[in-house]
Amino acid sequence: MSSPQGKSVEIPRKLLFDEVRRVAHQLGKPPTMVEFDRYSKVGRSVTCAKKFQGWKQFLTQAGLNPDATRDNIPYEELKQEFSRIHDLLGRTPTCEEFSEFKQIGSSSTIASRFGKGSWPEACKALGYLPPPKHPPPAIGGWNKGVDRVKLNEDKLRFMYEIESLSASAIAIQLKCSLNTVLRRLARAGVEIKQHYYQQQQETTPESLLYAELERRRIPFMRQQPIDGLYVVDALIPGAKIVVECDGDYWHTLPGAPERDKRKDKYLKARHYHVLRFHESELKTDVKACVDRIEEEWDRIRPKRKKRNT
Repeated sequence: MSSPQGKSVEIPRKLLFDEVRRVAHQLGKPPTMVEFDRYSKVGRSVTCAKKFQGWKQFLTQAGLNPDATRDNIPYEELKQEFSRIHDLLGRTPTCEEFSEFKQIGSSSTIASRFGKGSWPEACKALGYLPPPKHPPPAIGGWNKGVDRVKLNEDKLRFMYEIESLSASAIAIQLKCSLNTVLRRLARAGVEIKQHYYQQQQETTPESLLYAELERRRIPFMRQQPIDGLYVVDALIPGAKIVVECDGDYWHTLPGAPERDKRKDKYLKARHYHVLRFHESELKTDVKACVDRIEEEWDRIRPKRKKRNT
C-alpha cells in the first residue's frame, strides 16, 4: 500500500486479520492465497505470507483453521475425476491439463492428497504412469488432435491393409488428421504404401475402355477420386456415371466382392450411377460395353441426340 506521496505504508495487522475474516465469511471457508487475491480489497496474499512467515501462520493468527482452506472432497471422487480426465485424453494428464478439464478439485489438491505435493508421485499412487516431461502440444492450430485421439491399431491395420483405404480416407472416416493416422500406422509397424488415390498404370481392360470412350467422344475422367474415399476407373461427370473395370483375378479374391458392394453402396448413396464390366467382357466386345454406357447416358440425359457410330 502506498501513500499519495508514493511512499509505501505498512498495513496494520488488525486490518489484514479483519480482511481475511471477511473473505472467509464470504466464501464460507478460509481462503487460499489465490482466493484472497481475488476477493480482498486490502493487501495481497504474498505480503501477508511474508509478514507472518507463511500463509498458514497468517490464517492461524487470524483465528482461522488453515487445514480447511480446500473443499473436503472425498478421496473416491478425486480418483474418479482423475480417471475421467485420463480416459478423455487417452493418457495421464499433466497438472495443467487436469486444471483445464477438471469439474471438481484441483491439481494441487490431487498432488497434496496422493503425492505429498508431487504430481508424478500422485499419478503413481493413483495407478498411472507419470506424464512425460515434454507433453504433446495443446489442442488447437496445426497440432489439433495430436496424441489426443484414441485409435484402435488393429482397426487401422484392417482398414489400411485389408480394405485398401488410403491414409487420408481413413482420416476422414475417423474424423482426425492425416498426420495422426500416419503416425499411428508407423507406430503399429505398418509399412506406408503409395497413396491409394494416385494415378496408377492402366490395365489392359481400362485401356480398351478409355480408347473406345475417346473414339466416341464421350467426355470422361480417368482414375477420379470421389470424396477422398474411393477412386473410380472412369467418371462421366455430367451424368454422374461411374464405370468400373473388374479384373477377373483381383476381384475374385477373398473380401473383394464385399469391398465392391460397400463401394457401390456409397456411390449410389451419393447419386452416382454405377456400371461394372468384367475384364472378359471388355476384352471380348468393348463396343457392346460402351453401348450400354451410351444407353445409360441417353436415359439420364434424354435431350442428347445419339450420334451414329
